[in-house]
Amino acid sequence: MSDHVDTYPELIIEDAVGVCGVRDDTRTLAEAAAADDAPGRALDLGAGTGYVGLYLAQRGWQVDAVDVSPRAVELVKRNADRTGLRMSVYQSDMFASVPGTFDAIAFNPPMRPDENELTRIATSLLRRSPRVSRALMALLGERLEGSRMPFLTSVVHESRARLRPGGRLVLAISEDETVELAALDGVHLGRVWPIPSMVRQQIAEFRFGDTG
Repeated sequence: MSDHVDTYPELIIEDAVGVCGVRDDTRTLAEAAAADDAPGRALDLGAGTGYVGLYLAQRGWQVDAVDVSPRAVELVKRNADRTGLRMSVYQSDMFASVPGTFDAIAFNPPMRPDENELTRIATSLLRRSPRVSRALMALLGERLEGSRMPFLTSVVHESRARLRPGGRLVLAISEDETVELAALDGVHLGRVWPIPSMVRQQIAEFRFGDTG
């Protein structure tokens, strides 16, 4: 991260059962997405509470925030109203209803790409206990991560088509997933941020095409 002093007020975010709350991975993802000096247009993909998009909007970015869950979409709208920050918020299954192109796409992917409303409730409850969450990741993390590589690969390919020249895809993923995605044709790994308190997880920035 840069050494500048962040003078923006702390975001006060409403949480809800069924929507994953704000933790170290969320905060670090937001900081990484905002790391470019000049704000542009950003997509908060799978927005959850909307924290990442609101963090960007607070810093002058034009933000679209989308989530497949109606519960999450309503929560993002409430948090936008609560903070007085402007974002375009709508329901979309990944990129299906997302218009336009972006300078940055930020995404904290679910551990299971086939999540439904019931599993989202279970996941959100588990995330409320960092100790339980860490134990489950230690037990099941590698198995779950291995099963989502096809999903992450599709996210990379779709993001490439939605990013403007020089645009960045910023993902909260594991070290192993970072290595596998960086090996894809035309994909370039940029900066990597560790996530405090989350072993093996990190924020990885990807760019595409000729970066020279």
